[in-house]
Amino acid sequence: NLNDIVLPEAVGWWPLAIGWYFLFGFLLVILTWLTYTWVRRWINNRYRRVALQQLQLLAEDIRNTDNRDTGLRQIPVLLKRTALSVYPRSQLASLTGRNWHDFLNSKVSKPSFTEFTADLLDEISYSVGDLSKVDTQAADDLLKASHHWLKHHQPANRPEPAMET
Repeated sequence: NLNDIVLPEAVGWWPLAIGWYFLFGFLLVILTWLTYTWVRRWINNRYRRVALQQLQLLAEDIRNTDNRDTGLRQIPVLLKRTALSVYPRSQLASLTGRNWHDFLNSKVSKPSFTEFTADLLDEISYSVGDLSKVDTQAADDLLKASHHWLKHHQPANRPEPAMET
């Protein structure tokens, strides 16, 4: 006359204990913060992506012998415009020559402009003649240095301009 032992039902997952709700809420806050940070960084680096795309177009022009002069002359302009978009104009506008190269190299952890590429950048910036004497290797070195700087420079924290009344 013995009956089988009746086992209790397995404990279900629902409803969850309150600690799980706190954990899910904390993870949601962290995920929201990470998403916000990533989107803000992506938006703030738009200028960098555009500059790198323009440098890529200039590289194609430089490899084409018909547009080589125009492409080479646009590299210093692109670097200066990019720098002016993230650093204060008062700090940057008057820089030329060695001071400009030192500024560029100071904004990256590994300096990208060597003595040779800096001299070539000066030559391109200030020459009015034909740039056909610039060989392909030198142009490639300048493109690599410019790409490295555009990709790895650390932007300044620019304060918002004050509203004029």
